[in-house]
Amino acid sequence: MEKKRSIWKETLNYGIIYGLITVVFSVLTYMFDLTFKTWIIWPSMLLGIIVLFFLLRSYRDHYNGGYITYGKSVGAGVIISIYAAIITAVYVYVLYAFIDPGLMDKSIAMAEAKMAEKGLPEEAIEKAMEMQAKMMKPWFTSLMGIVNSVFYGLILSLIVSLFVMKKGNPLLDELEEEPKQ
Repeated sequence: MEKKRSIWKETLNYGIIYGLITVVFSVLTYMFDLTFKTWIIWPSMLLGIIVLFFLLRSYRDHYNGGYITYGKSVGAGVIISIYAAIITAVYVYVLYAFIDPGLMDKSIAMAEAKMAEKGLPEEAIEKAMEMQAKMMKPWFTSLMGIVNSVFYGLILSLIVSLFVMKKGNPLLDELEEEPKQ
């Protein structure tokens, strides 16, 4: 009897790798004071696409004999993203709670400045800042980071899986599945 495989166990190492790469990128953006630069999202997305492509391709080749369907590839990509999101959320919590607690205040100040630039009334800005100050806690930021990372992981997996999926030869696969007499 064939042992049942678990995609959660098979993708754990890939998720850890993806999470650690994301943390290293985040540390570099923090060290070079690029955390609140809007353009940093593009290199981040490109890095995510490249890393996820290589991880899914490795998963396909290592665990699936070189073949994987689109759906299984998307599923594996999302699970890898879940693991990576949890690792990144722990880093974000440590960063905002212990390493640089003032970073949260800087984030709130930047949001306030952007609202003022858009010409919002002072009352609206004050109400928005009160609400944001209540939500801008390290645990909440980490939790929202997990949700965002999994969502972006899904989007990236949908794209990357188009290039990773590889269907087997149906004639050869059919021969292998026939019982030997």
